[in-house]
Amino acid sequence: MKKQGGGGAIHSVKSGADARDGQATDSDLIRRIGEGDLGPLGVLYDRYHDDVRQFIARATSGGADTDDLTHDTFLTLSSIAARYDGRANARPFLIGIAAQLVRRRRRGVMRWARALASFSWSASDAAPLTPEVSAAGTEEMRRFEEALARLSEDKRLVFLLVEREGMSGDEVAAGLEIPVNTVWTRLHYARNELRAACADRATSGGGS
Repeated sequence: MKKQGGGGAIHSVKSGADARDGQATDSDLIRRIGEGDLGPLGVLYDRYHDDVRQFIARATSGGADTDDLTHDTFLTLSSIAARYDGRANARPFLIGIAAQLVRRRRRGVMRWARALASFSWSASDAAPLTPEVSAAGTEEMRRFEEALARLSEDKRLVFLLVEREGMSGDEVAAGLEIPVNTVWTRLHYARNELRAACADRATSGGGS
């Protein structure tokens, strides 16, 4: 398969001599990309395309530009491969790139730095269930998805990176180029807003 557009093409690798790259580690593949060999990009595309696309689709609430942003994530990797830290699994790095692209695509959305300035993160003694874990049934999941879509982009990205992608605070901070304390603050706001929105809709019977 070949994806064309937006400044380049990515070829998936399924068979032939290049298929041997499928046995290489993510770190080795990215090192080669950083050295100017773009062949391994197709291997990484095969490995992580679905994960990256799913994240972008959720982060943009199913935006029409999901496929373009997914493609651009892998093309961007080719230009910043030298920054890779050498970890065995490239998924967090790629998800971080995707999150940056989503944020840059919508740079004009409202900024909420003033709200963050007067609020500090405080963890509860016993970590509560996340809204997503609490939403057990189909109706609850529908409410959750609607509430997630209503979050500001900044908060939605942090929530998805931590709760859906399992990334650490440090990984999210590095991927979004924000302080780690800001990660926890945004996550705190996102969780509270999601709980409140789901509870309100449940109390009202889910009506609009």
